[in-house]
Amino acid sequence: MLSLDRILETAIALGLDRFSVAGVARDLGVTDMAIYRYVRGRDDLYTRAAARAHASFPLPRSHPQWRAHLLEVAENAWLLAHRHPGVERYLLDGPYHPETLAVFDAGIARLRALHPDFGPEEAYVLLSRVTSVALAAADNALSRRYQEDPDRPGELFGWTVRALVDGMAGLLERGDLPTNRAALTLGPESAVSP
Repeated sequence: MLSLDRILETAIALGLDRFSVAGVARDLGVTDMAIYRYVRGRDDLYTRAAARAHASFPLPRSHPQWRAHLLEVAENAWLLAHRHPGVERYLLDGPYHPETLAVFDAGIARLRALHPDFGPEEAYVLLSRVTSVALAAADNALSRRYQEDPDRPGELFGWTVRALVDGMAGLLERGDLPTNRAALTLGPESAVSP
């Protein structure tokens, strides 16, 4: 029986970077129009499937130290983008499904629990920049050249993320945050309209 769950799982299995509505319909043995009873079009299907792929990925383990937490966030983001090519466009550009926003809010809350001196803006900057760098690295041929294992981020990736986290930590200790207020949070326009 056709369902939104089956449609999303099929789109993910075909590849977020390459599925088509016709291909999903063909794999499910239905017409394209049957798919459109569940989604408004390819962009809607992509957003929902990318949100599903993101939500299915494991959250970082509980760390006692905020830097270790961010390093694992980076590795998880890299693995997510590596396993689901095309998800990085969704995670970098939005608009975001409420489930994705809830995962990100939980990440900010976890980071603030590990370092209570971080306000929401500091936690957002740290989490969003680490995630963005990890997603970009997963889709970067140059950085893949230095990986020992094609399915794991390499030593260069780990070094880059550590350097980023250490550098951002130093800037935050000096009270140096970006001055563009809009860059310090996800605004309401980031969410998918109901």
